[in-house]
Amino acid sequence: MRRRAFHIALALIALGALAVPAETFAKNSKRPVITRVKPMRLRVGAKVEVRGRNFSAKRTRNTVVFRGPDQHTAFAKPRRASRRRLVVIVPRGTARALGSRSTARFKLRVIVRRKFSTWTRKRLSPVIVSSTVAGEETGGGDGGGGGGGGGLPPSTCLAGDDDGDLLPGTLEQQLGTDPCLRDTDGDGVEDGYEYQSAKDLNNDEQQLANTSLPYPGKRPYPNALDPSDAGTDFDRDSLSLREEQRAWNYTTDHGSARTLTPLTYSDGEQYSVYSKSGDSRDPALAAVGYAKQADFLNWASAHGYRTVHLSDGPPWYSAITGSNYGLLDMNRNGSEAAGIPAGYIYPEQTYYDTRADGYLSDDERDEDADGLTNFDETHGRMRPGYWEACYSQEHPHPVSYAGTDFLDADSDGDSVRDGADDQDHDDVPNVMELSRNAASGLWDGQAFCKPLDGLPSPPATNHPAAYGRVNPFNPCLPATWSRTCDAHPPLEEAGAPFDNSLNWAALN
Repeated sequence: MRRRAFHIALALIALGALAVPAETFAKNSKRPVITRVKPMRLRVGAKVEVRGRNFSAKRTRNTVVFRGPDQHTAFAKPRRASRRRLVVIVPRGTARALGSRSTARFKLRVIVRRKFSTWTRKRLSPVIVSSTVAGEETGGGDGGGGGGGGGLPPSTCLAGDDDGDLLPGTLEQQLGTDPCLRDTDGDGVEDGYEYQSAKDLNNDEQQLANTSLPYPGKRPYPNALDPSDAGTDFDRDSLSLREEQRAWNYTTDHGSARTLTPLTYSDGEQYSVYSKSGDSRDPALAAVGYAKQADFLNWASAHGYRTVHLSDGPPWYSAITGSNYGLLDMNRNGSEAAGIPAGYIYPEQTYYDTRADGYLSDDERDEDADGLTNFDETHGRMRPGYWEACYSQEHPHPVSYAGTDFLDADSDGDSVRDGADDQDHDDVPNVMELSRNAASGLWDGQAFCKPLDGLPSPPATNHPAAYGRVNPFNPCLPATWSRTCDAHPPLEEAGAPFDNSLNWAALN
């Protein structure tokens, strides 16, 4: 009776979840989210790992719902749980949901207290196989049989693409990857993605006429049998193999076709958007008219951020000492430059084209349309460590401010897109604090973050009266009178400009 009452209660919860409008999920930023399911082909009673976020570390507060054919559902409590990982045994109820079918794809949902994840899309919805299928192991418990923690033996997955990695099972057999596992080496990067990135990287430009070369099955290419390569940046555009796959998955979740040819982001191409011209690949994503930037600026116009009111002198709250500026007027001269003026490295209107070649490489793109490039949000100027390394003579501010996520336009959840947002709350938008050269027109470097020979040493001054000492993670830069700068700078461990550092250099 207790078991029946438990299942009735779960069924009522699930029915309630089905009735919740989609907009309710969007309003609740703390709902659970499923980002990965492994393995993707399972038998009843096998173990499945569900990864994501906003789960409960208390095992009993999570419920995993399996929805199969004809909307039939089955429920399971995880055997192990953390905030980002659930380990679940495929419940016997999925066998009843299969009915007379031998296999079926099941959508998943996680319920944490009264919060519900959305149902998984196809790429995250595993195929569950009846235990009566030939070659399928029986049993269950906490482990499941072989084939990757409850998956099928490779010999049963050769007919098509059973694991959803976009590689036919017969090809995977030739490559040595497991046709029943989407990620054979367990490094977080799908087999098909590693395969195609390796082919892209191997497709050299010296052959005439250029043709696509075969897959290179050995290192040092992206390799689906190398569990240590996910953090490697093979094409040297600053984005790692794992990060580029995340971006690719993001595009497929937002309307792009889920295909390997071409990859919207490849770790074998710096310019993954290209056109074939004669015997070469030519970049094809123009900086001028970039749709993601237009999206960001349209959002800024609609929400009151296209023009911003900035303080030009103390006190910060005085309207008299403030002025209105365009969001892209980095140097506050009253205009947003289309070209590159003398003394500057970047144009203002296309500041994201950091190579200034007119086309966008994968690192220069802004996939979440928040006004910040993929590079800046992963390894560049929207990471606190960038500033600590580039301006090593300057002490960081005592308060630690968070960076941003390159695939989340609103990383802190306050409804303001990251480029228009303000990490250090000094009322200067992030996009206006990315570059001291863009803010000042001054350049004191031999190369980025490499000082000129003979640059003054602290406590000498370099540009004491010039605007442009920006830093998105220091509320006292560029203005010591900002509303969040220290009213009483600490005598010890003071951040710039109270740390007796050089005042100041422009190295980025």
